[in-house]
Amino acid sequence: MAVSTDLVRVVNGRWVPIAGVWEFDPGHTEVGFEGRHLMVSRVRGRFTKFSGRIVVGEVPEESTAELSIQAASVESGFQDRDDHLKSADWFDVDRHPAISFRSGILAHISGSHWKAQGVLALKGIERPIELDVEFLGGVTDPWGTPKIGALIKGEVDREAWGLTWNVPLDSGGLVVGQKVALTVTVEAVFRGARP
Repeated sequence: MAVSTDLVRVVNGRWVPIAGVWEFDPGHTEVGFEGRHLMVSRVRGRFTKFSGRIVVGEVPEESTAELSIQAASVESGFQDRDDHLKSADWFDVDRHPAISFRSGILAHISGSHWKAQGVLALKGIERPIELDVEFLGGVTDPWGTPKIGALIKGEVDREAWGLTWNVPLDSGGLVVGQKVALTVTVEAVFRGARP
């Protein structure tokens, strides 16, 4: 873990960021997902337009996070698939242009690992999710900008948000897997004290 004592503090034996507002740096943050395809491979995608922030509390467990994603910014490396993902079969971006997450309960697990509970809103449906959070430290970049890093992972059942499109395979199984892995690699910039 990269540690700058100006940006990171110890609370009850745990390294945590200093209290305040940390805004996602979109050029160094990636919001991605991965799902099974044809039962034999995996397809990865990401969203390229989003905003997010972490509000770190004096008491770390009182910290909150939020993320807002432009659904139409989805990219998977294949235009036909991207067009399908934007359609009513999947994200239905014309009717539901935004995907959002807001955190609730944050609990320390061990070392730099935390568990975050929150609500994911997608296609007009809100469902609770649980995420694994690893705090990766804090450092001032060569241009004097204070930053922290975090790795956030989770897994969801896409059908809980109405993402039910599928096609059966002659050999058994389905074209698209039901579970989707989520990964957000965060680099966030310090924006000052809590509002």
